[in-house]
Amino acid sequence: MNEKKHPLAEPVAADRNVDQIRDILFGGQMRDYERRFQELNQRIEADLAQLRQDHERRCAALEQRLDEQVEKLVRAQRQESVDRTKAVDDLESRLLQAARTQRTEINNAIESVVQEISASDERLRKAIAELDAALKDHSARIAQAQSRSQDELRSEKLGREDLANLLAEVALRLKGEFDLPGKR
Repeated sequence: MNEKKHPLAEPVAADRNVDQIRDILFGGQMRDYERRFQELNQRIEADLAQLRQDHERRCAALEQRLDEQVEKLVRAQRQESVDRTKAVDDLESRLLQAARTQRTEINNAIESVVQEISASDERLRKAIAELDAALKDHSARIAQAQSRSQDELRSEKLGREDLANLLAEVALRLKGEFDLPGKR
């Protein structure tokens, strides 16, 4: 009777007995807890799946809105770039046109001033020529008048001998040594 039992067989049988006792005492409650845990687990998994779907849907909507906003900003930036390029080109063409206009106006003004200077130069040369002619004419008249005056002076002047004779006659008359013919 003393049979040797296998040492590992005893704990396995004891574990089975404990499991059976547990099942008898707590079996209904454990099954109820397990069922509740499974239901809770299923609800949590369903809620988690729902949350995932909701999150993915919201992320997709947000990405779509962001993509739309980015695209809108890119279009606005491109349009702004095109507008600014056009504005720069327009400004450049207006500046070039203004430079051409200014150059033309300056050239016209220079040409006008050159013409005025040429006309003034011509008038001054003509006036100088007229003054020169008038001066020469006046000089010739003065020279003629001087020549006439010299001739008159020569014809009316007394020569040295005539003056010496006149003074000698005056001296003699003063001395009383000279008598005029016809006064005696």
